[in-house]
Amino acid sequence: MVTSLWPPKLLLACDLGKSGGKFFYKVCQGQTQALWMDAEVAQRPASGIGRINHGGRPQDNAWYRLGDELTFVGKSARAFLEYNSFKEDKFLKAPERIAAALGAIATSENLPSKFDAVVWILLPINELGTRQQIADRLMQLCQGFRFHNEQDYKVRLQLKFRPEGYGIYVQRKQQLQQQGVAITQRTTWVEMLGHRNGTQLAFETGTLNGAKSTSKFPGFWETFEKAATAAGVSDADFEVLLTALDSENPNQYSVAKGQMVNFSDAMAQVEMAYLAALDPHFNDHLIPSLATGKGDVVLAGGASYLMEQGLRQYFESRGLANRLSFAWDNQDSLSQLVREQLPETHEMGSIPMRMTDCFGLFQALLGEMTQLQGAA
Repeated sequence: MVTSLWPPKLLLACDLGKSGGKFFYKVCQGQTQALWMDAEVAQRPASGIGRINHGGRPQDNAWYRLGDELTFVGKSARAFLEYNSFKEDKFLKAPERIAAALGAIATSENLPSKFDAVVWILLPINELGTRQQIADRLMQLCQGFRFHNEQDYKVRLQLKFRPEGYGIYVQRKQQLQQQGVAITQRTTWVEMLGHRNGTQLAFETGTLNGAKSTSKFPGFWETFEKAATAAGVSDADFEVLLTALDSENPNQYSVAKGQMVNFSDAMAQVEMAYLAALDPHFNDHLIPSLATGKGDVVLAGGASYLMEQGLRQYFESRGLANRLSFAWDNQDSLSQLVREQLPETHEMGSIPMRMTDCFGLFQALLGEMTQLQGAA
């Protein structure tokens, strides 16, 4: 710990998913707060932008100025973008998204123009090699940016990066400890089934095994697009089909057809195609360990929530139901916290599930701060 950053004004954990940015933070001596910010980023020269609306919550209208460039993040960026690519690497806009979150938090919490922050960030394991690039850019941004063109912020940072799925492992470890079982006594597989890519983390005797960990198996979105198109669903109804999967309600209003449509066949085709895409990875890298009784698997990520029933059946049909759990199992306290603090959950009931990895990361951050405080 850098002594000049002690005690830090702000603790922040970040999970920069393509469906949305998940954050947990705590201002010193304050309570844990949840934050959700949409993922879009747009950058435009200030000279080309007219008047900008300042209304609403800071995270809903997040933008900042650095020199002659304006950066819009989340909902505020949508007016400038045609699409949000699920295939884009997360590191490409990670610094801009984190800077916007820092500005939104500082505005909401009335932080001073200069403050210290300890920030932990989740990245796909195959993108951890970009962490210095992210750190350099974020440090540069935090030398001074003007949020909402009203308040200048300068943030001294201490950064730490962890692979996606690390927060899930932290929570699994806590759950086993409550049962009187040490996680070092078993192999734990964390399968992060994301929209853009899949990530597998293998923890053996409590340590990450890099050789068995990978982010090189299929993400949900590519399979979804192909299966949905094959089922006759137009691009305009992709979001509608995702809503049907999320809500488990096939009867949805079709934007393309202008009427209510039953999406049952398309939902079934997407599930079948996605499980078929995952099957080679599971058979090569996961099933052998589970079948010999040497490991347990925790499924997480947005696609695991959408495909929960199909995934349960997949493992049950192989006699491995007792080896399977989902990241959101036994997460009542997290669900309550998120539902109380984020009105977005009324429209997207899956948000508490999506925030499990970040919540575990934040718990690890709090744990380290407690240890440092005790040693101080």
